[in-house]
Amino acid sequence: MALFPLSRKKKTEAAPPGDGGSAAVLASRLGAKRQAKAHDRAAKKDGKRWSFGRKSKKAKAAAPSADAMDLAFMADEDHGPGVGDDAPGLTGERKERKKLGKPSPPVIGAMVLVLALAGTAGWLAIQAPDTMRRLDATRSLGQGVPVLLPDGTPRFADAAPPAPEEEVPLDPVDMPVTLTPSRNDQLLERLRVGRVPRVAPDGTAPWQYYARPFPQDDKRPRIAIVVTGLGLSDTAMHEAVDRLPGAVTFAFTPTAENLQAKVDEVRAKGHEVLLSVPMQPQGFPANDPGPNTLLSNLSDEENVRRLEATLAAFTGYVGVTSKTDSGTDFLTQRESLRGVLLQVQRRGLVYLDLWQVSGSKAAAVSKELSLPRAISDLQIDRIPSGIGIDAQLAQLERLAQANGAAVGFAEVSNPVSLERLSAWSAGLRDRGIVLAPVTAVVNRQADR
Repeated sequence: MALFPLSRKKKTEAAPPGDGGSAAVLASRLGAKRQAKAHDRAAKKDGKRWSFGRKSKKAKAAAPSADAMDLAFMADEDHGPGVGDDAPGLTGERKERKKLGKPSPPVIGAMVLVLALAGTAGWLAIQAPDTMRRLDATRSLGQGVPVLLPDGTPRFADAAPPAPEEEVPLDPVDMPVTLTPSRNDQLLERLRVGRVPRVAPDGTAPWQYYARPFPQDDKRPRIAIVVTGLGLSDTAMHEAVDRLPGAVTFAFTPTAENLQAKVDEVRAKGHEVLLSVPMQPQGFPANDPGPNTLLSNLSDEENVRRLEATLAAFTGYVGVTSKTDSGTDFLTQRESLRGVLLQVQRRGLVYLDLWQVSGSKAAAVSKELSLPRAISDLQIDRIPSGIGIDAQLAQLERLAQANGAAVGFAEVSNPVSLERLSAWSAGLRDRGIVLAPVTAVVNRQADR
């Protein structure tokens, strides 16, 4: 059923009697009464139509019947002449439906604008990736194509191709190197106990020939790390090789089995090698380092023979040092030590003093003999814990910064040492220090 029209209708003439299509006649037959004449005059003066919904005080008491309301609505659907907006029976709820039934033109315009904006935003969101690709392709057009003059020179000064970036030189600790073979007959002397090192006829010393290459013009402070005790455990050796950079030096125990194969394997990874010589410790003979131990109560000839037997254990090492569990007594005996170090000097080797006793004469005697030498500043894993090792490594850095070179050693049997050394060496370059093989710090430390 349609609502009453919103527009006002012009006042029409009274319908002729008998016209059943007029809503006014239907309303009069149902008992609707016109209001007072005063009200009619006021309504005419205001330009308004009659309102059949307004009842006089007398009619307020009697509500129209349902049949009357239905007839009124049916009459309104026909829009008969003389029927106004205020027909009898038009309730407030129906008037409200009339107001909301058809939105006004401004509301329709706003709705269309909102829908248009929403559609545009959705389209832009969908097309955004393709738009960015096209924009990037447009920006890249012409890039890298210089504008040239007829003679081939750039038209604009800034059109010249950029200079290639300067390559950062490879750090020595990261250099891929291939060491010389472990055996060179020119550097070996055959004795009854086996082959031992010697200086070649052309003057080449074994420590120079077997050394890991290192740029001597590097101005950064140098730290050499020596890991001792290799050869006794294959597992520990492989872990050290896997974890540590090639600039770390390994010291092998002469009593281990199949030493030459192990030395060759380590040197293939770029590591320099030292030979650990057993020397008389404090408390000997209760504390016995093993066969061919150098003793202070033996003659120089006997100690030289024992030394040569140890030197023949394998080939390819750059020098010798004492075993970590020995030497604390022998190194304090100047005369016995001098005879041994003289042989080391004659055979073109380096001597590393582990400095395990304050009374060691190794540095002083080595200087007298012009023996290539290095001195360990501290034992890294003296306190075998992560915190203790880190503290010793920090101290080693301070010594290198102050003196230009420093040497530290650690036992391969301590897995924490290998772990901390690996982590420490990874950031050493950022701190302005270079990890170097032991031959790169030879004769760079102050006398002690």
